[in-house]
Amino acid sequence: MNSLLHILAFGGRNLWRSHTVKVLLLVVFGTGLYSIYFGKSVVDDQEGRIAQVRAYERTQFDTLLHWASLDTTSAENKAHYLQAVSPAGAGFGRHFTYYVAQETPPGAGLCLGQRDLYPVYYGIHVGDRARQMNVGELANPMKLLTGNFDLSYVFVFLFPLLVVALFYNLYAEEQEGGTLPLLRSQSTNLRLILLGKGLLQLLVVWGSATALLLLGFLLQGISLVEHGGLFLSLLTVVLGYGLLWTVLMAGVVWLRRSSALSAMLGLGIWLVFTLITPALLNLILLANEPPPNRAGVTHAVRTLNDRIWESPKSFVFDRFYAAHPELDRGDTTDFNRFYHASFTLLDAEADRLQSQLEERVRRRNGLLEPWFWLAPAALVHEQLSKLCGTDRQRHLDFIEQTHDYHQALKQLYYTRIFSGEQFSPEDLRRLESEL
Repeated sequence: MNSLLHILAFGGRNLWRSHTVKVLLLVVFGTGLYSIYFGKSVVDDQEGRIAQVRAYERTQFDTLLHWASLDTTSAENKAHYLQAVSPAGAGFGRHFTYYVAQETPPGAGLCLGQRDLYPVYYGIHVGDRARQMNVGELANPMKLLTGNFDLSYVFVFLFPLLVVALFYNLYAEEQEGGTLPLLRSQSTNLRLILLGKGLLQLLVVWGSATALLLLGFLLQGISLVEHGGLFLSLLTVVLGYGLLWTVLMAGVVWLRRSSALSAMLGLGIWLVFTLITPALLNLILLANEPPPNRAGVTHAVRTLNDRIWESPKSFVFDRFYAAHPELDRGDTTDFNRFYHASFTLLDAEADRLQSQLEERVRRRNGLLEPWFWLAPAALVHEQLSKLCGTDRQRHLDFIEQTHDYHQALKQLYYTRIFSGEQFSPEDLRRLESEL
């Protein structure tokens, strides 16, 4: 034990004097701090846009309440009044746009996950949901291809390179520097010396990861008191990932090759596990189960929409009243009711096709799951995104929440549209609390 402590102390002094190690740590902390800033800026921007649409929603409510109280003797005031009290809106326009926003998890800025690919809010009205949700944020296509540079990216892709840089010459340094015979002549076993040096390098990696994660929490304003469990969970995953790469590099050191060859082997392992293996798995998956064509959903809905407008109104009413007999007032000629009933057919078609698409996605994931361990970088990133609440399942839950919201919205509006009722000022005031 005393020998190991002596090795650690001596190795620590050597590391402190090493300019190479200082540069490596400076690069790691520099990129880490930038990733923390970038993740926070993305989340702040998203929350800012959510606040803007909420303010717009509030303005809409206030405007409708004002219009509902106007004197209708003038044509302009009457037009505003009709738009406020008519569930369909004046001239078959939108009566109101509601906004459904995804809750921002506390760790979202540390691992953006799906939040850098899909919208974090949707503007919803009583029209067909498919076209309202088939939208995305304007973004740099290169960022969509490579992913945003958040702290999880640093941990998953850059920290393995730090391990490679620290471990590649663990044995070769002594051999090429001519000190290996001297070490062999000592009473302390050579394996214990190498173990001590390796343990010290691992502590440097773990310490850097812990410091960066702690800085991420502090600089992004995440309370360690309230979210201590999240910190410990993320730290466990990151430290375990660092240990995995340490074991891999220990295998390279065990081969006792030159420092140049050891470095090349380490970089080769990094390429295989972070880039090549995921790409190969994706190619195999493409050959066995091609990805579903999401554009097909949009095309099918548009085709149905064209058919609706080319067919008699009975094409819509027969199907709509069969599914919603409680709304059947025997009127199959009113254009306003026909217009809104057609949305229900479009949504039903979109839901059917979307269910088929999601089933194919689940089948693809099932084929990939047994081999996921071959891509530890992807596995760790998925785990980090789950802990931070930004994984694909969280996004799917948000989509389901939006669907339920749209159904409640249609129920509220369609009851009035098909009964001919109008909104009273009191109804408009209740809309905010009900939806």
